Amino acid sequence: MLKKVLFQVHWFFGITAGLVLALMGITGALYSFEDELLDVLNPDVLFVQPQGRQLSLAEMVSKVEAQGKDTVAMFRIDVDGDRVAQVWFKPPPGQRRGEMHNFNPYTGAFTEDATGQDFFGFILNLHRFLAAGEYGKQVTAACTLILIFFCLSGLYLRWPRKPLNWRVWLTMDWAKKGRSFNWDLHSVFGTWCLIIYLLLAITGLMWSYDWFSNGMTKLIGDPPVAGEQRRGGGPRPGPAVKEAPKEQLTASAPDYDAIWQTIQSAAGPDLKTYNLRMPQAPGQMATVFYLLKSAPHPRALNQITLDPADGTLKAVSRYTEKSLGAQLLISNYALHTGSYFGLIGRIVVTVAALLMPLFFITGWLLYLDRRRKKREIRNARGEVSATTGEQGAAWLIGFASQSGFAEQLAWQTASQLQTAGVPVKVQRLGDITEQDLHQSRNALFVVSTFGDGEAPDSARGFERKVLGRPLALDNLNY
Repeated sequence: MLKKVLFQVHWFFGITAGLVLALMGITGALYSFEDELLDVLNPDVLFVQPQGRQLSLAEMVSKVEAQGKDTVAMFRIDVDGDRVAQVWFKPPPGQRRGEMHNFNPYTGAFTEDATGQDFFGFILNLHRFLAAGEYGKQVTAACTLILIFFCLSGLYLRWPRKPLNWRVWLTMDWAKKGRSFNWDLHSVFGTWCLIIYLLLAITGLMWSYDWFSNGMTKLIGDPPVAGEQRRGGGPRPGPAVKEAPKEQLTASAPDYDAIWQTIQSAAGPDLKTYNLRMPQAPGQMATVFYLLKSAPHPRALNQITLDPADGTLKAVSRYTEKSLGAQLLISNYALHTGSYFGLIGRIVVTVAALLMPLFFITGWLLYLDRRRKKREIRNARGEVSATTGEQGAAWLIGFASQSGFAEQLAWQTASQLQTAGVPVKVQRLGDITEQDLHQSRNALFVVSTFGDGEAPDSARGFERKVLGRPLALDNLNY
């Protein structure tokens, strides 16, 4: 009963949520190599010619604010190298980020926008929000939960009789055709991608639901460092803070020289890239996320919290000093894209994401095949009249079918026998008892196999209860 219910829910979600997951897979695969694709498309835009030393942070701020005629909200800068830097200006009310510009860190001059930048922005919007804002986010979040259900229910539904035989799990017969081939594609490739999809779903839920991200943080995260401002922001439980008078909230001008000295002192000579986020309101601290040259992956970020007015260090949180659970939380994006495992990991995750449409397409083909066979079964059943006369004189026709084809053959055979004047009694194999076998003189069994030669789900009870013990059937021709 449980298997039947799981199967019904599995295929229903497959032909509905499967379309959204297919779209999320394709867009995720495209976005995972955004940096490399943009570099190829923009060799003269995203790279600059180094000219001695980079401008100081204060000089960069002065030059970009003069060109943008606005206040800097965030920087992303490679300390050494030939890549352009990025600046985000103060966002308009109600928006998360303001206008962004690329600029030359050696001159402070704005550079051209990268070709394809807006395209990848749209791809990310599709991937996370279906380009439908908060409503789309709720849909993708629900589909992410459904992906976990697909993985677990699919594993249960295809669990073979010999689970330790790896060939049953991971190999398919390329000579098969039709429904059998589609089933193998769906189940075998699903097994290959199972761990990857669970990883994508769990890491995706970190952005989908606050209850999940908060729960994971409590479960495997470290206690917050004193003074640290956690990513994601938002108020946190604690004693009420008395609101300061308005005259005390006047923001002091940031001391960018002092900020840079603090960053250098905390990161050391191994500093590779840093992301400076200025506070959005007076009295708040600035946050710096920085990456070291020795970092194990591109998201092994360290964090600094400092006072923007004088650069005073308030807290520093280093990736290498955290527990494994906290490191995994920080590395959530790297796990989601596979970069946590290097280039091979990114390629594996990208291929698995690109295979998402395969399961939607094969699921639909299997669904349509079942509907067609059900219609044919109804037509064949309608041609068989009720059995009359002596019970033992009727031919017992038992069927066991996984996809419906054996059942269709059973009813067609019964129709032909009735046309020839032979009384018939058609039953599912799972409904046939030992008494039915003793009362019948002739029986015809139309039985399909499932998986690696196993009994169909509907026949497992018959196999276990009736065939599982010795039978005296001298009276039965079958």
